[in-house]
Amino acid sequence: MCSILFTTKDIKDYDDINYYLKFRGPDDTSIVKDEVNNFTFMHNLLSMTGDFTTQPFQEDGIVCLYNGEIYNYKDFGDYKSDGCCIIDLYKEHGVNFVKKLDGEFAIALLDFNEDMILIATDPFKTKPLFYSHANREFGCSTYRTALDKIGHNDVYKAKTNMAMIFRMSDSKLLDQFIINDFDLDQHKDTFDDWTKAFERSIFKRTNDTTQNIFIGLSSGYDSGAICCELLKQEVPFKAYSVLTPVIVHENRRVVEERQRIISQSNISEFQNLMKDQDIRVQHRNLLKSGTEEFHYTIRSDSSDYNEYDRRLIDDKAASWMSWVCDTAKKENKRLYLTGMGADEIFSDYGFNGVKKTSHSNFGGLFPNDLKEVFPWASFYFSSMESYLAKEEYVAGLHGLEARYPFLDKDVVQEFLWLKPELKNSQYKSVLDNYFVQNKFPFSRGEKKGF
Repeated sequence: MCSILFTTKDIKDYDDINYYLKFRGPDDTSIVKDEVNNFTFMHNLLSMTGDFTTQPFQEDGIVCLYNGEIYNYKDFGDYKSDGCCIIDLYKEHGVNFVKKLDGEFAIALLDFNEDMILIATDPFKTKPLFYSHANREFGCSTYRTALDKIGHNDVYKAKTNMAMIFRMSDSKLLDQFIINDFDLDQHKDTFDDWTKAFERSIFKRTNDTTQNIFIGLSSGYDSGAICCELLKQEVPFKAYSVLTPVIVHENRRVVEERQRIISQSNISEFQNLMKDQDIRVQHRNLLKSGTEEFHYTIRSDSSDYNEYDRRLIDDKAASWMSWVCDTAKKENKRLYLTGMGADEIFSDYGFNGVKKTSHSNFGGLFPNDLKEVFPWASFYFSSMESYLAKEEYVAGLHGLEARYPFLDKDVVQEFLWLKPELKNSQYKSVLDNYFVQNKFPFSRGEKKGF
């Protein structure tokens, strides 16, 4: 997790502009002023491999800023870090290079020879990115407040699953294209390929890091599957459970059984954090001082349910997550594996047409023709976009990297390829089958989590 910024405007107070951005990259800050082309570039680094690779990347009139992880970078050559492959890929494939990347990323690439700016994210925009292109001026940043403080007007969120091409000289939008086209042919009649994709997803997010790993463990499906797979692959980690003295939002039996299995592994451990109002207030205040103001935007395609007014600092889950991240950081854990995306994609917050939350679109009853519902609101936007922002803002505040195994494009694609009868066989059918096959404790049909 890093942060990036570039702008055509003069920056008068770098510390002020970098106030929120610096939390995401505590290891190093670099600032480059291009006097010839009148651009300023800023990068804050969080090193996950132990190497310090300074940004921006620059070569032959091409400049690139990058935040995230590219998991297949070794497929492209002998690069010392993942971001180093980007300019070479652009030279070889043009702007379509972004379609070849497998990872979680936000990229800004400027080609001064071609008078071109490209901004792009991974298919689910796991890493935040904002831009402004008003009045022949351009700005791009991980966080919106940096652009606001510089004086950019009309600041927008980068589009999910979309690369955008601008002419540098007048900041005009020239073109945009889809980064990943999901195939909606529901033809697979076993869970095998989905399970293999999930196993690969965990492996690629854990095998190339020097950092200690942690998860938030509940009695729910999503954290349970990550926990199980880490144990299977013998990846050391620590699990934090946020509980109350009398557990009402969790299945106590499932939590205790999962913790017992972790204890028996010899390479992993768990810790129970008991909810306390003073701690919640403490972390609410920390979020207020260390994150830019953020309001959830959650809606449903199929109802009038809308939620526009709830703030990040008023979200209890965000405060508890901040507590987990703070505790993990103090124990030298810097890599957070989160179950984000499973609710939105594998269940649509429902099952068999029954909505488990108000913002479910079709109650998790997948039709014979996926085109009837795809992409549903939460697949790219709505709760997906808002809850991803929560994960990124909170983890970023603590200088931690969040990674998203369920938002791996192969994991999602394999789910889409499953026949409707498999998708609809059980609540979160892919995870239900996974738990049964691995004899891992879960409570069928329950939506749980802290």
